[in-house]
Amino acid sequence: MKWFTKWLSLANLQHAYARLAPRERLFVAIGGATFVAFLLFFLVYECQSAKAGLRTRITAKRRQLEKVEALAASYVELKRQTDALTAKDPTRSPNSLYTMVDGLVAKNLSRDKVSSMTPSSKPVGDQYVEESVAVQLVGITLQQTVGVLYEFEQSATPLYVSRVQMKKRAADPYQFDVNMAVASIKTAG
Repeated sequence: MKWFTKWLSLANLQHAYARLAPRERLFVAIGGATFVAFLLFFLVYECQSAKAGLRTRITAKRRQLEKVEALAASYVELKRQTDALTAKDPTRSPNSLYTMVDGLVAKNLSRDKVSSMTPSSKPVGDQYVEESVAVQLVGITLQQTVGVLYEFEQSATPLYVSRVQMKKRAADPYQFDVNMAVASIKTAG
């Protein structure tokens, strides 16, 4: 190992270069220049490769950021809608669902077609209460049933029909006795 460091010393290299013929010095200079050019090419290539890799990663991260921003915006919108739906409205009475369902049924049917309307409520988890009204209608047509269901769907307050049961009347096959449960969710308390 000692002979290797001794041979690679700067003075030894200068002495060896000085002993070369002019033609050999030209070949050594061309070889040295080729080696330096190769090192520069390799360095530039690696830098370009790293730059391209970073651009790809930046593009991927931008796409990911756009998706996260879109999800955040949709979350904020859904949260706003949920808060608006579950907000306590001081003008809303405790029996507002019953009153609303009664009004919507009265738009399409006469009072004699309503057999009964029974309100009830039950807790759903710790934060919500499900208010429901069981509606029994007698002697109504299919078109009237669809009209009542359409009114429930188009109401300003979100309602859902959790159950519909229709029985054909024996005396008139175009009339039905209909039992349905209409419900709404509100915050507890």
